[in-house]
Amino acid sequence: MKDNIIKKKKVLGQYFTKADLWLKKQVVNFIAQSDCTIAYDPFAGNGDILSAVSNIGNIKKIKGLDIDKKLGWDYNDSLIDIPYIKNSIIITNPPYISNYSASRKKIGKTLKKYFDNSIYDDVYLIALDKMIEKHKYVVAIIPETFINSNYKNKFLLDSITILEENPFDDTENPVIVACFDKEFKDIHDVKVYKNEKYINTLGNIDDMRLFPKNNVKCSFNNINGWLGVRCVDTTNPNDMLRFDFKENINYDWDNGIKVSSRLLTLIDLDIKKGKRQYFIDCCNNTLNEIREKTQDIILSPFKGNMKNGRRRRRLDFMTCRAIIEQAYLKIN
Repeated sequence: MKDNIIKKKKVLGQYFTKADLWLKKQVVNFIAQSDCTIAYDPFAGNGDILSAVSNIGNIKKIKGLDIDKKLGWDYNDSLIDIPYIKNSIIITNPPYISNYSASRKKIGKTLKKYFDNSIYDDVYLIALDKMIEKHKYVVAIIPETFINSNYKNKFLLDSITILEENPFDDTENPVIVACFDKEFKDIHDVKVYKNEKYINTLGNIDDMRLFPKNNVKCSFNNINGWLGVRCVDTTNPNDMLRFDFKENINYDWDNGIKVSSRLLTLIDLDIKKGKRQYFIDCCNNTLNEIREKTQDIILSPFKGNMKNGRRRRRLDFMTCRAIIEQAYLKIN
């Protein structure tokens, strides 16, 4: 029975928040400063979020809705419409499941009605639009991939808080707390925190992204390549993202590299052997500089943390290529 419940939750993207680790100081302040008297969760689940915020600021009442009638809340399909409630702040953990994942799990027909009328490819983005459409204040625990998404209403954000601690019992999906106040602003005014530490603004972080010019000839996932790249942090803090000679990276290159490989790659490009170590050093210096200046935020999150608690990150091929181009210019 328990296994069936867990399977259903994963298939439908239902991950219930158990811990109040997400209630960082700046999130608590945002809820309190809204002056709202009702905490409203249109995806209420087990009610853990509403229980956690019931005594913050002027909150005097809680209201929950859910599509699962067995959970005891008023029934509502909040991916279709969310009823307006006066003096309420929405605080929720909406479902996460992409159109691709729904098709892979053979539940595409179930979710088709949501995706057919949306520009988005994940139901949590559809949920955000429905919430913001009706309510001024919204606090949502959503995937960290939101930061790199093309969500159209980022300029309505007040802040983003990246959670390195996991608030779920049943998934390691990296998440953030997004606080919307529906005030139009430049994204250079949207605050970004990691846990309780202020990092920078969303706009300033975006400005530090690297984009390739495709002016250096190189091929990725080439079994004949000499340059190895670890594209995902391991759980060992001493074995993180890096460029290196392929023989220095412990991996079965002959049997592990495919066209679709994304965790590690072999790259072939024309660098004289005498300059290759310097080239590798230049690549790693740029990579480490990016990580330090942006506190890793422009790099996509990867499930789970390193043993030191730091979020694992993934180096996408576009950023990898841009780093290679900068290093190539330095040695030529």
